[in-house]
Amino acid sequence: MSEIPYFPPLYGNVDCSECEIRANCMCFGKHQRNRRDFTYTSGRCPRLPDKEGFVWNSERKLYAATFPLVHAERAMDKLHLTLTIPGKRNRNVYRTRSGYWFYREKDPNYGYMLRKVIGIEGYNSEQDILNYMEDVHADYCIFRCDFWGYTV
Repeated sequence: MSEIPYFPPLYGNVDCSECEIRANCMCFGKHQRNRRDFTYTSGRCPRLPDKEGFVWNSERKLYAATFPLVHAERAMDKLHLTLTIPGKRNRNVYRTRSGYWFYREKDPNYGYMLRKVIGIEGYNSEQDILNYMEDVHADYCIFRCDFWGYTV
């Protein structure tokens, strides 16, 4: 097994054979384990985030330490996005006019600010995120993100 703990993908099937807690998991082998609209007490994998992006309480710190997460908070139809990177301080997330999500970070060699591009899986605009939050009736959600490895 690798050192990175297994967390199932947000979309698709849960592969219990890759998980290191399968021996004492109460949802192992249940047919509902890949449904994000069920609670973990009903059979959803405790490491699979629900529709609002939350995993089981005991797994939250490990989940946040494994993935970079974007925390979305809605207030008065405005959206505030914050990026949490394991081992670093939180960063604000912005959107360019050309459609890229980015956060700002100081270049260690030259000292000027860089716009590092990230991808939020399945969400291409602020309106997409606001619509999703409206659908699940939430003012706060958590999303996984990926680093794309370049700057804008």
